[in-house]
Amino acid sequence: MIGKMIGRNLKLYFRDRMAVFFSLLSVLIVIVLYILFLSSLQVDDVKAQLGGAVEEDDISYLINSWILAGLLSITCVTSTLGAFGSFVNDREKKLTMDFKSSPISYGAYPVASAAAAFIVGTVISLITFAIYTAYIYIDSGYMFSQDEVIKCIGMILISVLMSSTLMGFMVTFFATNSAFSSASLIIGTIIGFLNAVYVPMGSLPDQIQTVLNCLPFGHIAALFRQILMVDSIDACFDGAPEDMIEGYKETYAVELSWDGSDIEPSTSFIFIGAVFAAALLLMFFNYSRKRNEL
Repeated sequence: MIGKMIGRNLKLYFRDRMAVFFSLLSVLIVIVLYILFLSSLQVDDVKAQLGGAVEEDDISYLINSWILAGLLSITCVTSTLGAFGSFVNDREKKLTMDFKSSPISYGAYPVASAAAAFIVGTVISLITFAIYTAYIYIDSGYMFSQDEVIKCIGMILISVLMSSTLMGFMVTFFATNSAFSSASLIIGTIIGFLNAVYVPMGSLPDQIQTVLNCLPFGHIAALFRQILMVDSIDACFDGAPEDMIEGYKETYAVELSWDGSDIEPSTSFIFIGAVFAAALLLMFFNYSRKRNEL
């Protein structure tokens, strides 16, 4: 029964063009902004640090791998949120009454919704990864290693799993499609700021950096960058002083810091796991609390 409910939600999502559009909105915003404005700023910054002694292909590889990490951290959130559109639609149209009258347990419905969101998020993120990886190869001639690809796919699964429960908890507060659409638009617009994609982390005041470090999105983006940017940083900063390399990583949130100390990847993974567990419990609690309304 849960499998059929998952299949139903997947069909409803991919049939709804607006849901797919909102899922990809932030990705489109990032690509347009970088094509028009932001990529040239980062190119100039890297050239200024290295005195121009760096190949164009190496800079292109560096910036595009940084962009890809940001895109994946965004897509994991927006695609899972978009997949919960059927959840809100069922609630608005009182279709959940049909599920309540069926022999399945009330907990099966949110499980199916979260599972469908996980599948949607994984598929959309993998497609984004494949397409932009091909673009990086065409643009710079570089390819990610097999080890980097495997690690990135694993990171996608972890990120989508966390996002599907966090977004699942959030949508339990929405009773109408209009509220859900507004929230999707807002999240799709600001997520790039929360992931330090639109504005480099090092350019922000310390207080804002602290706030962003308290959210899981920046940790996910940083972990993607640490996976995808190893070779590009080595290629661009070959022979550069260590403090210059560390300065770049801190400015562009390749590595996060708290009170002057670097945040270890293991700490970020523990934090993401804690958010997943808390969001999962809160999603079921809120759904159970409101089940008479759904």
